[in-house]
Amino acid sequence: MFKKFVSISLAALLAFNLSACASKNISKGSKKSSSQNQSSSNDNYPDCESIDFSNVSYNDYGGFNGITFDIPDFLEYTSDSLDDNKVEFFTANKSCYMSVEYAGKISDFKTIYDKDLANSKNVGFNVFEDYEYRISGDDGKTVYYKCSIIFEGVDGYYLQNLLMVYPKKYEKEFDPIVTRVYHSFVKYAGPDEFIEEEKSQSNLPSLDGKDKILSISDEEQMEFLGDYDKNKNYNIDYCSIIGKNVYGTSHIDGDFGYNTVNIPGCSVKYPDFLQFLMVPDAKYGINFRTNENEAGFAEFSVISTENLEPAECPNAVAFFNKYCSDNKYSNIIKKELSDNFLYIIEAGSQPRSHVSMKIHYIDENENDYVSLSVEPDFYYNNEKMFLDIFENIKASFRHNGGL
Repeated sequence: MFKKFVSISLAALLAFNLSACASKNISKGSKKSSSQNQSSSNDNYPDCESIDFSNVSYNDYGGFNGITFDIPDFLEYTSDSLDDNKVEFFTANKSCYMSVEYAGKISDFKTIYDKDLANSKNVGFNVFEDYEYRISGDDGKTVYYKCSIIFEGVDGYYLQNLLMVYPKKYEKEFDPIVTRVYHSFVKYAGPDEFIEEEKSQSNLPSLDGKDKILSISDEEQMEFLGDYDKNKNYNIDYCSIIGKNVYGTSHIDGDFGYNTVNIPGCSVKYPDFLQFLMVPDAKYGINFRTNENEAGFAEFSVISTENLEPAECPNAVAFFNKYCSDNKYSNIIKKELSDNFLYIIEAGSQPRSHVSMKIHYIDENENDYVSLSVEPDFYYNNEKMFLDIFENIKASFRHNGGL
């Protein structure tokens, strides 16, 4: 079976400004809309300023050379190439750009990386691995981040590239977006996905009713440690998952249970129809999501020890007031303040947005954060169940717990 490859290029290709995005290096052979021929200013990004970065949702773009990838909702599809091997997405004034391009069969991945690195300017970060490489940098105004991924076919390896460009002034806001898009592509890398899935399924532990323990590193490597013994000390440097189904193979319409995730600073239970997704860009954090066989999408995030400004948000009340003043793109359905804990259920006001159930622990130094975000139809079709899940999450949340 052939698994088409994906390559992730998140940034400006060689020149680090948006005029470069309109150059032949990025758009050769592409059909451009009239809006893409306009110039944009490196000093003024009005469409970026209109983005609610706290409330970004994602759409699946599927059917492109056998792959599906995530598109942030503020990017709009604009054009594709004459041979259907490239698609492009822009914001209104082109201050943010994304493209995915199928590059065909390759024979020497390292040579491609070496040439790309040599042609990239102001490189601040680069990594080469077996099935992917990443290169990023900036020119002070525009950030780029590139990653190419190869996939195994019946007659060799194939390459595909994704490119994103965005203003440096919004670099912090784009970090989780880049991470999300990156992970939506990298899942296709390496040997044939169907063979690998069969191998991974055969190695899963049997569901025998006993608690198991799984270790996840900050490099997203999973290690199964066997049956869990509460009297045993485990050498875990980042994160552990304990439960009867640590790989999250249950289903929402079946008899699902709960696993406990432990990270430095906090621990919390989550339903075991959610599977490990990624380690986000945070001091400590982990994300889970529903598997592809579920009727809808939900994502569970845990972030620990997020620094706050003490004078600005010394307690839950001050944090909630600031949260409401800053967050103008969602409706608060329910809130509860209890000592240093803030519990919120809110619905995004934008179409195809989400319903989020959130917990914040706030003191002068930190904000430990838990969020279960669910597609609206998925939530309202199972509202009682999700509210019960949230009560279990609330009851199990432990600040200063974890490792």
